[in-house]
Amino acid sequence: MHTIAKLAIGAALLAGATGSAQAEFISCPLDQARRTITDPLPGGWWTTPIVNRLSETRVQDIGGKPALICVYGSSGSVQREAPEGSTCRSAGSGFECTASAPAPRTFSTGGLDVPQTYAFDLDRGGVTSDGADFWFQAETADLLYIVPRNGARIGIGDRSNRGLAGCSSARMTTDRVSLGDMPTGSYVCARTNEGRVTQFRVNAISPGSPKTLSIGYTTWQ
Repeated sequence: MHTIAKLAIGAALLAGATGSAQAEFISCPLDQARRTITDPLPGGWWTTPIVNRLSETRVQDIGGKPALICVYGSSGSVQREAPEGSTCRSAGSGFECTASAPAPRTFSTGGLDVPQTYAFDLDRGGVTSDGADFWFQAETADLLYIVPRNGARIGIGDRSNRGLAGCSSARMTTDRVSLGDMPTGSYVCARTNEGRVTQFRVNAISPGSPKTLSIGYTTWQ
């Protein structure tokens, strides 16, 4: 697989990452609103105020920004800007606003071709023995393993693209894992020896012997 293609697959791992969202309820400030004439009147004249209860809530774009509007019938309406970075919807006597968590930040991403018996690092990316996270072990020509090193951990799970959120809660082990359990197309969660959550995709395993393992990976901050 070409390097550019592997880099693209590595970067695509971010698509599975989702941040958790927090919701808050913002109530309209009044149960009812009073509307009246405030201009001075000559003697003998008076006004009857109009009092209306909350009749409608809506979210409306005003000046390019979403505004929360509480309507009190013919008494008028009051409004405020929606909280920064939130998505709001009308909900009874107020608004339910959901703020998304900050998008995951990538520490390192790319593609690696790892020959058997070599080690590799997923913090900064590279086939190296210095600070390596995993070792591509060849016990025999057919018994091939990925072995965590230096405190790194690995978790195969269901081999789906779980992203940062899924891999953060995945069960992981320091035990070696058979390459036979990671066929081409598998996504594998891991945690590096520096404590970062990472995920790699098995892009290819070369035929013949010795073998080369090709992966695309993303490691998050």
